[in-house]
Amino acid sequence: MSASKLFAGLALASLVCSTATAQVQSSFGSQDPSESVAMEPESTRSRLDELEAHAAENDSKIKSLEASAAAAKSKLPSVQLGGVFQADGVAFEQDQASRATYGRIESGADFRRARLGAKGSITDSMDYFMQMDFAFFGRPTFTDLWVDFKEAGPLGTVRVGQWKQPFSLESVSSFRYTTFMERAGVFQAFVPFRHVGVGLYDHSKDERWTWASSYLRTGQDQFGGSLSTDQGNGLASRLTHLAWSNQEGDNYMHLGLGYYLNAPSNGRYRSRSIPEIYVGEYVSPPGEPNGTSGQPVGTIANGTPFMVDTGLLSDVSLVNTYGTEQLWVLGPISLQSELMAQHIDSAALSNGLLWGGYSQVGYFLTGEHRPYDRKSGTIDRVKPISSVSKSGGIGAWELALRWSYLDLLDRQIRGGEMENITAGLNWYVNPNCKCVFNYIHCDALARASKNGILLSDPLTASTTHAFGLRCQVDF
Repeated sequence: MSASKLFAGLALASLVCSTATAQVQSSFGSQDPSESVAMEPESTRSRLDELEAHAAENDSKIKSLEASAAAAKSKLPSVQLGGVFQADGVAFEQDQASRATYGRIESGADFRRARLGAKGSITDSMDYFMQMDFAFFGRPTFTDLWVDFKEAGPLGTVRVGQWKQPFSLESVSSFRYTTFMERAGVFQAFVPFRHVGVGLYDHSKDERWTWASSYLRTGQDQFGGSLSTDQGNGLASRLTHLAWSNQEGDNYMHLGLGYYLNAPSNGRYRSRSIPEIYVGEYVSPPGEPNGTSGQPVGTIANGTPFMVDTGLLSDVSLVNTYGTEQLWVLGPISLQSELMAQHIDSAALSNGLLWGGYSQVGYFLTGEHRPYDRKSGTIDRVKPISSVSKSGGIGAWELALRWSYLDLLDRQIRGGEMENITAGLNWYVNPNCKCVFNYIHCDALARASKNGILLSDPLTASTTHAFGLRCQVDF
């Protein structure tokens, strides 16, 4: 039976009841019952014709929607292209101790990221994502390469491939939406980030809870490869809760916990971090020929050095990392912090406990707020109230301040300490373009190093200043 006939039938039944009721009422209240009864058939037919016309229109809309859904399904697999680039300029200023510890840190400009990607659906229950970076080490380098098997029963969604492992709010949130030019110092030191693995993720029906877990290979080159018969396996998990949120999404509290178990490849492990900013270049090795073309092809990466570094630790059986995360947004104000602790189990080093964290505050001068993705428990894209255009608009302006601390010193582990204060000014020209200025004051206590090689055992206190500018565009 068509929707129009069903709808018309129900309408007719309703009208018959209404007519009967009207006749009863008229028999008691009308002065001329014959006139009332004579008018009812004509009124009923007119109303019925009107309802049949509406039913036919609704039936047509339903058929159109069904046809559109069938057409969309027939177009699978689907593909959507996207990309992003970040053009950076960075300048450094060092005190005498910093020059003695790290050598001269060169200022410069580069493309921090230049990525192209494709995402889409294979079927109505399978999605994919592939992305390459043409600016990061490797040029190009694999970033995200994964496939999702959706609606996998109690497992939620199952993912296979390489992606950002579930640990840390700042890590799993896209770099496009983070407040500063680089993530905090604990990111490079403790977070698993991208690895090959298999995992699952899901969220509650009210979108207040999210959970994710994965098995991964902990070793990795720039192309997703990992070789080690001994160890080289890990587990990562993350649980988040949206404690409260208003309908507008500009007043909420996010809380989260993370755990990362790492059995490092061949028992070797290293923890280190840059001063929350980076600039570099690729060069040909000194004295090496360029080939018959005479064109210099870069094979060595020069750039901002690691400020703290444990060096390569051996005979490490397990590394347990624990993390907490918090984000409170109250209108234009956002308060974000994370705390991490890492326990290194090594017979040779008598174990060790490393830790660090950061706290930051942001304020939108133009009244926007930091959005939140409830289904993934991550930071979302800022959308200016008034984007810059030919008709006017000033975009969104944000002031931000971050304090971070990283302690890689315990017992025989002598990686050093780093404390950073970063001040930032962000201009969101529109939802897909932003310009950033960062100033970083970095105090470090570390061993002298050159080209990633530790040169001495004594720890030296030093201060380094960095000034960074970035223009970012994504689509």
